[in-house]
Amino acid sequence: MKYSIAFLSALLWWSACTQAPQAPQAQTSEAQAAPAAASDAALPIDPQRSQVIAIGTKVTGRHEIAFPIKEGRLVPTPEGCVSGGRVVLDLARLEVRDLQGDLKAKLEGHLKSPDFFDVEKYPEAIFEITGCERVKDDSVYVSGNLTMRGVTKNIRFPARLFIEGGTLLANASFNINRQEWGIAFKGKPDDLIRDEVNISFSIQANASSAPSP
Repeated sequence: MKYSIAFLSALLWWSACTQAPQAPQAQTSEAQAAPAAASDAALPIDPQRSQVIAIGTKVTGRHEIAFPIKEGRLVPTPEGCVSGGRVVLDLARLEVRDLQGDLKAKLEGHLKSPDFFDVEKYPEAIFEITGCERVKDDSVYVSGNLTMRGVTKNIRFPARLFIEGGTLLANASFNINRQEWGIAFKGKPDDLIRDEVNISFSIQANASSAPSP
């Protein structure tokens, strides 16, 4: 009887946890070879008009973390997909968007520690495109190798992609399991962190985003 009550209590407690945002679950597999892409056709990503956001959840709430884009390029195709590309995120400059002052600084410091991204050893996260499949209209499936903390996994997720007049716009929202990249910190016993993390991005790339010589 005690076991049943304890189990029921744990189940009710866990069901009360803040859930990850509703979004498709990215399909994860082993790293794949990235196709060679013509560099002269690549469009530089504009970091000022692009963003990558992660939302992590726990028992008591959620946090929104922005990852600055250090550099990146995407290679569009005539069919409205991308034949290659690479995005580098500057994890050492991550920013917690929903806190201020000391709480903000404390959480940012913890996220940069070995409990999470370990930015002293792994200051960057890299996403390298390995495939793109057009579904219909502006809907595509993108595949790519995501590297964090020295671990590389291939992920496949739905996105929307627009290419017009030399400008590429892309956006997506999907969930991944942080454990697959060795981010295993559980949180406090009474405030556990969920393994599912939502990733969303909005990307703009065009020839005018290229840095001045």
